[in-house]
Amino acid sequence: MTEYKDDEIKIRPAKMEDMSAVAEMIQELADFEKMPEGPRMSVKDLQHDGFERQPPAFQCKVAEVQRAGTQPVVGYALYFPTYSTWEGRSMMLEDLYVRTSQRHKGVGKRLFKEVAKEASTSGCTRLDFHVLEWNPARSFYENKGAVNLTNKEQWCYYRLTGDALHKLSLEAPSNYIKK
Repeated sequence: MTEYKDDEIKIRPAKMEDMSAVAEMIQELADFEKMPEGPRMSVKDLQHDGFERQPPAFQCKVAEVQRAGTQPVVGYALYFPTYSTWEGRSMMLEDLYVRTSQRHKGVGKRLFKEVAKEASTSGCTRLDFHVLEWNPARSFYENKGAVNLTNKEQWCYYRLTGDALHKLSLEAPSNYIKK
């Protein structure tokens, strides 16, 4: 497939009204990742968490293709600031997704570059993200210089959710003083 010309792809900060398209693509991504029941976020949740909360829980960029016959929003990148006790300010890329019909045309590359630029210009020392082991996009990221930390440093990624999270939270003393 032929890549779009630079002036045909527009990457911009997402707006509240883009969240319905983003929610659709989140479901498409979950379907691709073989986890169709995974997403629990509604359009309203995304709108609230990204645009009504202060500070916002996430930032988002969307990709538009300036060519007749394409959907208005064809991809998104959702990310948020984090902090490394070793390196300082960091950024976590939660999702980068491009609609199937728009892949291999330079859209994902542009989204990734824009998020990397934002991380770098905002003083972040690194951009972290996760890719399923079987996802062919791994080679895309590795070709951009990303390092697989599981292979290199043996880091394991853990998650505490649902009942386990709630049960552990109940074990915390109730006399904790918030400042």
